[in-house]
Amino acid sequence: MEIKSKGYDYFDVERNLQIAVDDGKVIRVISYAMSSDVENTLDKIVSRILDKYSRPDLKSLVYTCTKELAINGTKANLKRIFFLENGLDITVEKDYEKGMDLYKNNMREEITLQYGVKAKQQGLFVKISFVHNEEVLKIEVTNNTGITKQEEKRLREKLKKTMKYDDLMQYYLDNSDDTEGSGMGIALIIILLKGEKIDPNLFRMCINENLTTAKIEIPMSEAYVNQREIHSNAKTKKE
Repeated sequence: MEIKSKGYDYFDVERNLQIAVDDGKVIRVISYAMSSDVENTLDKIVSRILDKYSRPDLKSLVYTCTKELAINGTKANLKRIFFLENGLDITVEKDYEKGMDLYKNNMREEITLQYGVKAKQQGLFVKISFVHNEEVLKIEVTNNTGITKQEEKRLREKLKKTMKYDDLMQYYLDNSDDTEGSGMGIALIIILLKGEKIDPNLFRMCINENLTTAKIEIPMSEAYVNQREIHSNAKTKKE
């Protein structure tokens, strides 16, 4: 089931969403900018899925992680448009630093929504997918812009650095001068996963030239074994 962030009938979404959840279908949301409309839709989806498997205790974790990833994907798309409109080359370090300062100082909610319209016109989207069964909930958030080498390097460094923390405030205090705003979204996700005793390595990023995808696996039962563990165990047995 695919839900667009605008232009649908709420009753129809309510009815079809429950059918999709009950049938175990993959649910996808296509968004161009974060808004209360998108947030409410994500909230409904997360609630319905977790209720189906009697795991409402995971609601805060799943919703927060999904929202943060959707915000990150949206920012990445809108940032591309913003840089182009301001005559800045996002691949040049000097332009990148100048552009990020301008972006952070100018992007307000109403402007973000305006840029969301531009993103839709230019075919830039964020796709949020939920794959679910009684053992695992898999969340994938994809935006169709690649990232620069500098951005990928910063991202990998953030992931590695955040793995050392269990406290979000301490992370913020230690990294308050971060170019991207302290990487709080990534830090929040990893620390929340740790807080629920979920392996933070179940959160990963897949990057190529035109797509950036964030993936999280949320175990719904103790029976779940992720693919990485299966491959690791198979390799150990061979050795």
